[in-house]
Amino acid sequence: MYLHPTKSIFFFVEQTTIMAVGAPREAPASTAPLERVKKLQLQIASSTDLNPLAHLIKEARTLHSKLTQGNADDPKSLVKALTLAARVVSHSLVGLSEKDKINFEHVDEHGRLVLQEASDPSDAQAQVSRWLQSQWNGFIMLLLDELLFSEFSAVQHSALQIVMSLQTAASESLNRQSSTKTGRWSQSPFRPLIQTLVWKRVSEDVVDIFAEEFLEVYDDVRFFFCKEISRLLRHVPDASPPHAHVRSHARTLLCRLTAIPTEPSHLNHFLVPHLSNGPKKSKKIKKQKPTMSQDGDEDDDGVIEPQPWSSESEEDQVDEDPSLHYVSMRKKRRTRHGPPVLDSLHTLSSQRQAFAAAWLSLLLPRTHSNSNGHLIVHGGNLSTSETHDILVRLHAQILPHLPNPTMLHDFLVDCLDTKGTTALLALNGLFTLIVHHNLDYPAFYTRLYALLDASVLHTRYRSRFMRMLDTFLASMLLPVAIVASFVKRLSRLSLRATPAALIEIIPFIWNLLKRHPSCMQMIHREWQHDHLALGPSAVQDPFDPYEPNPLHTRALESSLWEISTFGAYRLSQTSQHGKEPTAGGDTHYLGSVSTFASILAEPFTQQRYELEDFLDSTYSTLFETETKKTLKRRQPMNKPVAPPPVAPLDIRLAVPPLLAEKTGDLDAAVRRETRKRLRLYAFPTESAAQQGDTPLEQDRRAMPLDDCARLWHFV
Repeated sequence: MYLHPTKSIFFFVEQTTIMAVGAPREAPASTAPLERVKKLQLQIASSTDLNPLAHLIKEARTLHSKLTQGNADDPKSLVKALTLAARVVSHSLVGLSEKDKINFEHVDEHGRLVLQEASDPSDAQAQVSRWLQSQWNGFIMLLLDELLFSEFSAVQHSALQIVMSLQTAASESLNRQSSTKTGRWSQSPFRPLIQTLVWKRVSEDVVDIFAEEFLEVYDDVRFFFCKEISRLLRHVPDASPPHAHVRSHARTLLCRLTAIPTEPSHLNHFLVPHLSNGPKKSKKIKKQKPTMSQDGDEDDDGVIEPQPWSSESEEDQVDEDPSLHYVSMRKKRRTRHGPPVLDSLHTLSSQRQAFAAAWLSLLLPRTHSNSNGHLIVHGGNLSTSETHDILVRLHAQILPHLPNPTMLHDFLVDCLDTKGTTALLALNGLFTLIVHHNLDYPAFYTRLYALLDASVLHTRYRSRFMRMLDTFLASMLLPVAIVASFVKRLSRLSLRATPAALIEIIPFIWNLLKRHPSCMQMIHREWQHDHLALGPSAVQDPFDPYEPNPLHTRALESSLWEISTFGAYRLSQTSQHGKEPTAGGDTHYLGSVSTFASILAEPFTQQRYELEDFLDSTYSTLFETETKKTLKRRQPMNKPVAPPPVAPLDIRLAVPPLLAEKTGDLDAAVRRETRKRLRLYAFPTESAAQQGDTPLEQDRRAMPLDDCARLWHFV
């Protein structure tokens, strides 16, 4: 059954008479959806009957169900008709709210308007107001529960835009109906919108549109969004699996808040028009000094006389008039809840407090005891990837806008105790609290030293960690033992590091040695004239790798022999003995690493190396560098190269005639003598070596090896 409202409740005509108009007939189902929507639009515009409003809502729900089922012949026309129906309904509701025909004062915890029961059943105005409230709730549910989850992005975008336009109209209507004029913000439909974005899995496009077009633009939307997020997270019972996605979605939305105002002048853009007018500054009334009269007495003008003493106490006054007590308690409650909306919106500290409350509700779990005395935990830990995402943006996006950043101390310490990548990312935030907010954490360098394990050089945040480590060790007031421990630990970890990590470690160690000259003894220490090495295998390294305290590792008594294994040791040896330095790649499979490691064997003439030039090294960059190197071209070897011709061996033998006569054969005597002398060439006796080189031996030494081999074969 539909209502027949008076003309005064419709925004097109304003009269006081009552019209008895029957409910309009719905258009036949055979017509096109767009035509049916246009007919209903004409009915709303041409009559005072509000029943087509309900028809439009019903038609929009039907069109959306057809689109969802996927049995539509022409989805584009359905989308167009659906969008038009939703906009017509929104325009109608906005017009009604502008005439203050909808009561937005009473809202439940889910953001729905509470339907007011009419005291007089014959009161048409009250019945119409109740009917409009139900239509408002139904349309908001249609937008947030159905249209916002449509498969078509145009429908999603339109639904979000309509919700925010209704929010503006409802807030303006509340302000007009309020007597205080201190600014009002309607909880409908904003609260159900935030609950939908947090409790349900909305598409990323909707989240992006809401963040880019509203959260990052309007100061009032961002302020009340933070308040709603804080309120919602406080009511989440725990971090169990059914509620785990709530904190995840809230984190996604909070991470989109990047345009946080830093000055009061930045608060200049508001969605609701009446909220853009800042509060009137109250002029401070200066106390007038009493003036002196001609007779020397003080004038009575400006003198505040004391109130007469009353014998009745405040409790007696309350018992006498209970209404006064109720009024005073209401005033106390108002002051307890904070300043008015306008004052909060235009105050930078209130904006920061709302921002901080949202983040603290997300990061810090709350505990309380129930009636049975059991401890109940609200909230919980986020997933590892979500925690990493927060820690990456913590020092630049969150901490600068918190009124009291030290409240995140427990969160950062818990992250630091988890070790691994989480602890690595928590260092920057903790260091910011120590330096800028006077946080006392004496075991900082001990915890930092414990993070230097084998996995730190293989993580994706290696470059970020090296930047932070360079910042932490930049002070010249650090004890030399601590710096030496970090240098030695990095040197030890480099034995299992990738080439890209070595390109970062070597200049980092070089800068530390240059910044702290007392650590230079680690590369100048000698064992049997060996620099950068421990010398014989019998010498034990005094460095204690299992000592957790960097002050007691005895790193200064050791040396950087680990770096010498990359080629620095060999180069240092050749430079000491005046020999030609060996080429890179003798001890490491990548020649650039060996060549780069040689800087520790050279004089420290350079001021420092820019660490940013080496932090972006990867396998791809190293491969690209190696491929761009110019190499010497070798001669093509298509045919086998014949060996150079060997000059015939000229051996002149003077055989004594007597020997020839004894043997009776001169040729045989020559052959025997030749064999004998060839044996002397190849295998000289010890006696001959003691007597000195014979002419034959001298010829043998001067003869190339190949000639000797050919001669031996020849013989």
